Amino acid sequence: MRRLVAAAALLAVSVPAQVARADARSWRDEVQAPADRTVRPTAVTAADPRGGAIDGAPAAALRQDGKAVRLTSTGQRGTSPLLTLDFGGEVAGRALIRVLGASADRPGLHVCYSESRRSMATAPGQNGGQTAFAPGCDTANIWSGYPGQPYQWDADSHTLPLGSAHLPATLEDGQLRGGFRYATIFLDKPGWVDVDAVAADFTAAPGQANLRGYRGHFLSSDEELNRIWYAGAYTVQIDTDLPTRVKGNIAVDPAAPCWPYQPGEADHADNTLHYADPKTAIVLDGGKRDRDPFTGDLGVEGPVAYLSTGDVAAVRNTLDALARQQAADGFVPGNGQVCPDQSGHFSGDYDLWFVHDVYLHWLYTADPKALGDWWPAVTGALDWAVRQIDDSGLVAFGAYGGDGGCGTYAYSSCDHLTYTNAGLYRALRETARMARAKGRTGLASSYEATAASLRTAVEAKLWDDTAGAYRQSVEHPDVHPQDATAFAVSSGLAAPGRAQRSLAWLRSHDWGPYGSLTVPAGTQGAAVDSHYEPLPSGTEADARFGVDDASGLELIRRGWGYQLAQDPGNTFWEKTAADGTPGLASFTSLAHGWASQPTVTLTNRVLGVTPTGAGFARFTVQPHPAGLTWAEGTVPTPRGDIAASWHDGADGFRLAVTVPGRTTGRLAVPIHSRVTLDGRVVWAGGRATAKGVTSDGAYVHVDGVAPGHHTMEGTR
Repeated sequence: MRRLVAAAALLAVSVPAQVARADARSWRDEVQAPADRTVRPTAVTAADPRGGAIDGAPAAALRQDGKAVRLTSTGQRGTSPLLTLDFGGEVAGRALIRVLGASADRPGLHVCYSESRRSMATAPGQNGGQTAFAPGCDTANIWSGYPGQPYQWDADSHTLPLGSAHLPATLEDGQLRGGFRYATIFLDKPGWVDVDAVAADFTAAPGQANLRGYRGHFLSSDEELNRIWYAGAYTVQIDTDLPTRVKGNIAVDPAAPCWPYQPGEADHADNTLHYADPKTAIVLDGGKRDRDPFTGDLGVEGPVAYLSTGDVAAVRNTLDALARQQAADGFVPGNGQVCPDQSGHFSGDYDLWFVHDVYLHWLYTADPKALGDWWPAVTGALDWAVRQIDDSGLVAFGAYGGDGGCGTYAYSSCDHLTYTNAGLYRALRETARMARAKGRTGLASSYEATAASLRTAVEAKLWDDTAGAYRQSVEHPDVHPQDATAFAVSSGLAAPGRAQRSLAWLRSHDWGPYGSLTVPAGTQGAAVDSHYEPLPSGTEADARFGVDDASGLELIRRGWGYQLAQDPGNTFWEKTAADGTPGLASFTSLAHGWASQPTVTLTNRVLGVTPTGAGFARFTVQPHPAGLTWAEGTVPTPRGDIAASWHDGADGFRLAVTVPGRTTGRLAVPIHSRVTLDGRVVWAGGRATAKGVTSDGAYVHVDGVAPGHHTMEGTR
């Protein structure tokens, strides 16, 4: 096989790196990020005089041309005119309002923000009474307007410095708003203001000089999937920001308020993360809120960043700070400690997500910190979790005592959950692999042995053979939630037969019009209510590839395609209720990075490019067409870009790949009667005709493909 690959490398200059396709559009046309950091609204959504007046064309606020629209109020904020502007999609940053003039007794000039028209407080009583205090706002403060909490004070609108301004002037919002699509201007007492133009200073992704200059890309024959890939990438961009408020190079008020907000506390977006480099971005869970890094969210956001913008520095800064927060007993807190020792041992599953995050960072980037500075945090976090395995052979974090780590990404439970045990199984295997790379073979063998014992216990006690699905827990054996099966399959814990049966169970019982539900409606004894949760849903969609590729794409289209047809239209939601509305009403974050898994799945599974060695020293390209006719993409790696494209047509399947230097590829195409690599026959008559060529019955694989441009074809 070495001779075959070497010959292919010599011929590389004459082999195209991309399969030709009829559609000549550029992937850059799909990028959702703005071209400039000054972003202007695209339309006026509403101009409601209410108890006052609006004089002049409201559209004057869309551009700075010296033509103003006058807002006149004759009373307090409850009767002020409202001018609502639409930025055309989710943006992030500070509002900029050009004011030409104002009445002598200047009113207070306020801006309210909302990610959607649905949650914009304009109707009486909306958002728990928010309309009376902050018209046009959605809700960010957990103690003010959270579902079930009455809205009793203005905690969400921002006040611009009109009173002290020498007009005409461009007024800048002194508070950062992380994510919004709509901005509503109102006044808080009698008077008038002439508004010339409104814009937003886009502050997200501060380390990315060219917001549209992605290092990676994806395109396919399905335009909806293309939009989903770029919406996921943009969601993570929106969720990337500095770890403290910074103006220029100077940190401002680094002692930020704690999370969650306290009663009476105004809207803020300080996103302070102790131990992080204040001049380097971090990756937050949401643009609007909570604006705090969470390890579960980062398990999706990290790979999205690696595959799209290439913003490794932001992920690295986040992980570095999280590792330094480790408790004395080894536990790594699941979120950024914006207040020291704030959350104790909340959510033991997030301790395990930290281990997974570091593993993925090592796999995609080969960052030496993973096996160096962060290694004590990785092994300490894993060992803390292993100590929670009790006499059942399973982990249940309630056994720890105190707050004990009970609770997960979406619900509170101290049971022996399939989800948490699958997470521990995954962490054990991943840490064992890193330990071997570090030369710690004894430690690796110990972790592998623990993983094997844990798998035996899970399969014996948490698999329901009658139902053909994984149980919620030992304590609730008749409940079969989405996360149990999704993570059992994704982690590699489930044997192939059980993976197939349990995924089929989810499809027949959990699938609804907007994706896959956490549990079927009406389930008794479930730890979570029935709704659409993006973390297990993304895991389920990804796990379906290799078991039932077509259903994986169907689930992505059903859940994520639906969201793109709603506000804000270019980012993904934190949660979706069973009726298709945002899952936490106006409080829901509609740009939440943990919902971006399809961006990773479309690259790893559909395009087929997946790292198998640290920093892509080894990688596979195994496309899953699932009914598509072509796909192409670029995958950035520390050793250079991998370019891949494939076409599935009536005459066969053709894959083109550029293998960068200092890497080794494993290429695969769906099995055909004849397969060639760079024109050389490697498979014919149902058998390999060259060394290093194998088949699993579905694909023909060629190992050890050297750097250069290569074409692999299967013909009927």
